[in-house]
Amino acid sequence: MPSHLTLEPFSYTSFGTAIGLGVGQALGPTLDTSTLPPSLGPARWYNYNALGIQFMLDVRILEYLSISLASDAAAYLGSGSGSILVVGTGVNLAGTLAVKGSLPIGEHVRLALSVSARYGPTYTLLLLRPILDAIDACRANPNACTLPSDILQAGDTVTWTGALVGAWAPWAFLGVNLNFDYIRPSKTGSGSYAQNGIYLAGTVDFDAMPLVRWLPVGVNFGYAFATPVGASGVPTTTDWNFGLYYTGRKDMSVGLEFDFRSGKLNNNQTQTSTVSWVNFKYYW
Repeated sequence: MPSHLTLEPFSYTSFGTAIGLGVGQALGPTLDTSTLPPSLGPARWYNYNALGIQFMLDVRILEYLSISLASDAAAYLGSGSGSILVVGTGVNLAGTLAVKGSLPIGEHVRLALSVSARYGPTYTLLLLRPILDAIDACRANPNACTLPSDILQAGDTVTWTGALVGAWAPWAFLGVNLNFDYIRPSKTGSGSYAQNGIYLAGTVDFDAMPLVRWLPVGVNFGYAFATPVGASGVPTTTDWNFGLYYTGRKDMSVGLEFDFRSGKLNNNQTQTSTVSWVNFKYYW
């Protein structure tokens, strides 16, 4: 039952996809249209919609060594009154290359080390703040009125990750998966930065089929936490996860996961979201 929150310590060849669709709320200033020009008021929550998709290919090149390729895209769009102006729109595109070496310890424990590089552009469409800044500039100097030039912010991000992964299966129907990652994203473009952070994640899997042969159903529960390291660390994010899987075929994994996240959007607004993920992976 592979979760999108954690990396597995096993070496295998597989192809998989994950498609996510969800809704969220972002904290932003109130837009007061009763004044001319409009002004900003106290903060409130705005709604937005989110969509994500990922394709993954894993190739086992030796018994305990594998490489993986992944491409993914995610987007969010403000929805509802004033949300499109305050929240705006964000699009993230990325590709990932990873190398993983695993080591079995006895019959119930597997450890792995993984190194990955993730690269992709990020686009953020900000409407409210640049428009208000342009209006203020025009009022101050009518001869200097120009269209706002910073509505679209773009940057390329390279993220290096080193991960220690462990799995423990005391019984055939129960498994535990833990991740400890050190992450270092570096962004170029507007607002360039280099950050450091730690990502901790874990899942618990329960498969009913080893106990009840006619019930090929599994569930998993997951938690993930990212925290900054140093003054310029990554944003803090928290994920709670629940999944329901079909476990009737050893060479196929199909499941539906529900992810509850709190953190930051591309524009650094505080957000909470609920995303449903359809996960599919085929092994050969």
